[in-house]
Amino acid sequence: MGGISSRIALGLAAVVAAFFVLAGTAYAGAVIQTDPVEYTFLPGPYVQGLGETATLDNSVSENWHDVVATKNGPDGKPLFSAPLARGGETKVVQGTQYLAAGTYHFICSFHGAGMSGDLTIDGSSGSASPRPSVKLTFPAQSLKQVRKSGVKVKIKATTASSKVKVTAKAGKVTLGTSRALDFTAGQSKTVNLPLTKAGRKAIARPKSVQIKLSAAVPYGKSASASRKVK
Repeated sequence: MGGISSRIALGLAAVVAAFFVLAGTAYAGAVIQTDPVEYTFLPGPYVQGLGETATLDNSVSENWHDVVATKNGPDGKPLFSAPLARGGETKVVQGTQYLAAGTYHFICSFHGAGMSGDLTIDGSSGSASPRPSVKLTFPAQSLKQVRKSGVKVKIKATTASSKVKVTAKAGKVTLGTSRALDFTAGQSKTVNLPLTKAGRKAIARPKSVQIKLSAAVPYGKSASASRKVK
């Protein structure tokens, strides 16, 4: 009985801790709690409205845990995820704000399918945030300019998008890659991708080069553009 009472007390402590940890934050979604003792999530239920962002509460546990959806999104990666949290930490579960109404299974990737749960999106209120999306275009540039300064790219975000990375390739050779970029909805940025050593070599002699751009957009669809540069 003492062991059960201890588990109940720890569970109640986790709920109270979660309240104080999350008070005052902008995240109004489900709070996914880890068991203080076992390698499991507390039973839930975990329910939130459309457009809300869930949180992983590992504040009472002494173990490392994360949250990873078992289904992939349009970017080929999990529909939602929270990074690995050490004992005592709380992490945001990114991607849940884009989910349609329904129930979505998740696991702790650190401990496998034995540590799992379900997040339910209640479609009766709110609206899902639009998924990140960008468009790519080539500003005017000659092959000589590319050789000298790198590949110039214009990126326009149709919706708010974070940690977008753009890569330019000639065939299988990577010419250059951008750093992670953040955009507000409707924002445009023109960036220059400095050439890699392999990229400089690949375009040193040809009279024309077919350059393909691709943008990796977390939780959204990738974007691409292609152009022959002379």
